[in-house]
This record gives sequence, structure tokens and C-alpha cells, in this order.
Amino acid sequence: MSSIGSDVKVLEHSTLKVPYEVLNKKFRAAQKVLDREAAYVSQAGCEIEKILADMPPVSISPANSSSNDISVVQGNDYDSILIGNDGLTEEISGRLIGISGDTEAMIDDNSESNSNSNATDKSSESIDNDKCKLRGPKGTEVAKLLGTLVERLTSLKRKAGESIQDELEAARAVRKRVQHLKSYANVDVDPCGRINPNLTNSSWKRSRLNRMLVDHLLREGMYDTARLLAEDLGIKELTNLDVFWAAKEVEESLKRYETNRMVAWCYENKSKLRKIRSVLELEIRVQEFVELVRSGRRGDAVKHARKYLADSEGPEHITAVKKCMGLLAFPTNTNLTPYADLLSPDRWQHLISYFRQEHARLYQLAPTSVLGAVVQAGLASLKTPQCYRTNSKNTNCPVCTEPLSTLASALPYAHCAHSQLVCAISGEPLNENNPPLVLPSGFVYGTKSLEETARTNSGKVICSRSGKVFHISEAEKVYVM
Repeated sequence: MSSIGSDVKVLEHSTLKVPYEVLNKKFRAAQKVLDREAAYVSQAGCEIEKILADMPPVSISPANSSSNDISVVQGNDYDSILIGNDGLTEEISGRLIGISGDTEAMIDDNSESNSNSNATDKSSESIDNDKCKLRGPKGTEVAKLLGTLVERLTSLKRKAGESIQDELEAARAVRKRVQHLKSYANVDVDPCGRINPNLTNSSWKRSRLNRMLVDHLLREGMYDTARLLAEDLGIKELTNLDVFWAAKEVEESLKRYETNRMVAWCYENKSKLRKIRSVLELEIRVQEFVELVRSGRRGDAVKHARKYLADSEGPEHITAVKKCMGLLAFPTNTNLTPYADLLSPDRWQHLISYFRQEHARLYQLAPTSVLGAVVQAGLASLKTPQCYRTNSKNTNCPVCTEPLSTLASALPYAHCAHSQLVCAISGEPLNENNPPLVLPSGFVYGTKSLEETARTNSGKVICSRSGKVFHISEAEKVYVM
């Protein structure tokens, strides 16, 4: 496997993981919706079945030329309904079974009459209404339940179509990202027309860097900037903008000191949060308790604790409950820890930061952005003790310059198996083409730099570290073993 292949495997995990998690979430949501709608259809069918089983047999006598008579036959020996306009007999079973989720049921109530072909629709509707009345209240109830069943089936069909469309969109997003990552293997052609496998597609590298920038902005909460950058570069479909845009609404509600949106988000992702053992919902419930205490509604705060905190388990939950109960005994202007921390307005910012952390865990994202990981890896490979010494900094070294020097302060030093001498004036390596020279001050510089300085300064050189002036002839060669 080439180095770039390993690089893609390590750094592009979230590129595919996030849309996969979105697809999985939509699939599970669709499954719940369809199961619920199917249960409604089954329930409506059972109600119709129950009523039909209790109804007595009905006989409809053949209509004569003057009227349509419907008579109810008493007794339990009849097992069918006689529809008599032409003497034919149809047996209608009293059970409704086999309702399938993907089958459209069309219920037709066909009745034949000997009326004249020129009869109006209004007269036929009047006859049907009369028949329903003669069948009794249970016949009317069955007609209503059949209408309800049709509505349930229509709703099932509509929601099934919407769910399938959402899943297809999520699947297309996964496919597009897979194709994008596969394109990293495209190679460029050198000036001689030969394919060089060591040269990768430069446009793919640029697109990858842009994706890293957008992802880093999203992780830092700069949603509007990330959206404008993604739309301007045309890489919106390759970023997690939609996922983080939903998180933006939650953060904005927390900035307004509101908790409803956060509670709804926790409810939507309750199973996943429980799986990763998150206490985000506990934190927001504690904040609601604190706000009730802050507003002087201590009785409501106790009711809130009984409803949402009483069933809490685990050491984190028990500790939080103890703090909440202790808060009831102190005024809102207390300075005693930890109750002052609970009442501090800074706790809202803590909730925002904690929400970002749990949101990243929910989609299996790394604690830091990909851009941050790449920058840290590069700085760690260049960091040496000389980078933090005032008299030994190199202007060409990224770690020696701000703000990268601050970013690299917590990183380990690079492991250098072979040391390399570098001229402190020009930054060029000291080798056979640029032999090192030592001045009487004890500092070593490259021959090229000293000769260039002496040529423009009448044969004199200035030691940049000690500030002393020497003649070029005083410099001596240094031999490195």
C-alpha cells in the first residue's frame, strides 16, 4: 500500500462514517414509522372484523318496479348476505385478514339496481343512504371504519415513499464520497509523457484541503463561514454541513438560555446517546432545575427533580442529584462551591462545549478535526529544542514562528536519528558545498553567508548572536565527525 493510501485510510474515516451514520439513522426512523403505521392498519382491520362478527345476517330482497326493500333475517343459521336484484347470491366472509404493508387496498361498494339508466346521481346516493340506515348503527359504523382503513393505508403508502426517498438520498451521498476518495489514486503525467505513480492528482489534494478547512470551521462552531466556503468551492455534498447545521440550531437555543431544542435533540438520539453512555440529557435536566431555583420556583424544582432525576443511576447521576438537592438550601447569590458553579452563567457555555463533544461522539468523529491532526503531525515532525531558544530560532522553521510555536508547545520533540547542521544566517544546510566556519565568538555559520557579508562590508563579518565584528580571515574551518 502506498503512503497516500495509508494516509487516506487514517484521515478519511469520518468522510464515510458520518453519511453512513446518517443513513443508518434514517433507516431506523423509517422502520419505526412504518411499524407504527402498519399497527394502525392492523388495528383498524381488527375493529372491522370484530363488528362484522357480531352483526346478524342480512337479506336484501329483490327490488320490484316500485320500491327497494331491505329486510333483516333473524336467526343464526345464515352465513351469507343475499344481494337480490337478479337472483344472484354472494357469500361475504365476516373476517378481514392479510393486510400487507406494500399492498394498496381498494374497497368498492358495488350495488346493482333496476332503476332507469337516466336516473340522476343524487337519487342513487339517496338510495344508498336509505340502505345504510336500514342496516342499523353497526352498518354505519362499519362504513366509517372502512373509510378509516383506507386513510390508514394511504398514510402508510405516503410515509413509505417519503422514507424510501430519504434513504436513497443518504445512500447517494455515501456513494458520491466513495467515488471521491477513490479518485485519489489518479496519477499525473510527467513532462515526458510517462505516468508517474508517485504523483497524485493535485486537484484532489486541493479539494481535500478545502474539505479539511470546512470541517474545522464546523467543529469550531463557525457554521455560517463554513457554509459560505463550501458553497463557494462547490464541495457542499462532500462535507458534513447538513449534520452540523442541525447542531447549530441547538447551540443557538442554548445561547438564548433555552433548553427545549436540546431536550428534543436528546430524545431524537436517545438510543445512540445511551449506547455511548452520554450524560448530556442529565446535564440539561440539571440546568433546567437550576433555572427553576434561580427564578424562585423551588417547589417546581423539586417536582422536576422527582420526574427527571429520581430514576438516575450511576456515579455521575448520583453526584449531580446531590448537588441539586444541596442547592435548595442555599440562596441564589451564594459563593460556595459547587453551588456557585451551578448558578454561574458560564455554565451555558459549558453546555455548548459539551454538546459539541457529544455530537462528535455520536457520529464517531475524532476529538479534534482532521485539519488539527494534520497540523499537529507536521509540527511534531519539525519541533526541536532549538525552536524555543531565543538565540537559536530559524526564521524558515514553522515551529520557530508564531502562532505555530504556541500550537506546538504541547507536542513532543521530533526524533532525529541523524542531525543536520543549518546556517543560522541563511538557513541553508552546512555540507561540502557550504562548509561550516567558526568565528572567534564560538558560533558557527556557513561559508556562503560569511563570504557574502564580507564582500559587502570590506571583509568584515558580524556575528548575529554575539553582535561582535570580526574579519573574515579570523574564521576557521570546522570538521564534523
